[in-house]
Amino acid sequence: MKTQSLFEYPCPECGIGKVHTTRVRNYKTKIKGYPFIVDEALIGVCDHRGVEQFAPEETRRWEEQFFRVLEARHAFLSPQEITALRNTLGLSMEDFGRLIGCTRQSISAWEKVDRAASPSWMADLLMKLVRQSLHAGMVDVLRMLLDEAKQWGVVIEIRSRAISPEEREDVALRTKRVRREVPS
Repeated sequence: MKTQSLFEYPCPECGIGKVHTTRVRNYKTKIKGYPFIVDEALIGVCDHRGVEQFAPEETRRWEEQFFRVLEARHAFLSPQEITALRNTLGLSMEDFGRLIGCTRQSISAWEKVDRAASPSWMADLLMKLVRQSLHAGMVDVLRMLLDEAKQWGVVIEIRSRAISPEEREDVALRTKRVRREVPS
């Protein structure tokens, strides 16, 4: 990667130093709150105080890299899995969007084999919960969310007292097509 001059300007933090473009290998950051290591990152570093600056085009590149890694790991439902789930429910794109709280356009974009972007993590989780509910009936939502977080490299420890399965009510998402009445 050729070092570009993204920064080369007076430091806005200290007003004394100059921010220089610096290439950092294995740069540890967070993307959408999740830990991620960028193979080679270009950051601005103040030569006086060491304050780091970030360029929007560089952070967009990191996000694209992050989502490519997640796609390769199959962290998100594939377009085919989303289509299969929607078809199993017997829902149109519009109704499926209503079920999970998004638009028909989002569903259409996520179902495209050459999609430009994956669903948001929240939408993906909700679709996985719906799918799990279809296959297993009752779903231990908390357990599933904790397991999903582990796949993203995040370990979450519940700090409240342990709740036994007998004490906890499981949540199941059940769907039913309801005919809408049109007022005369």
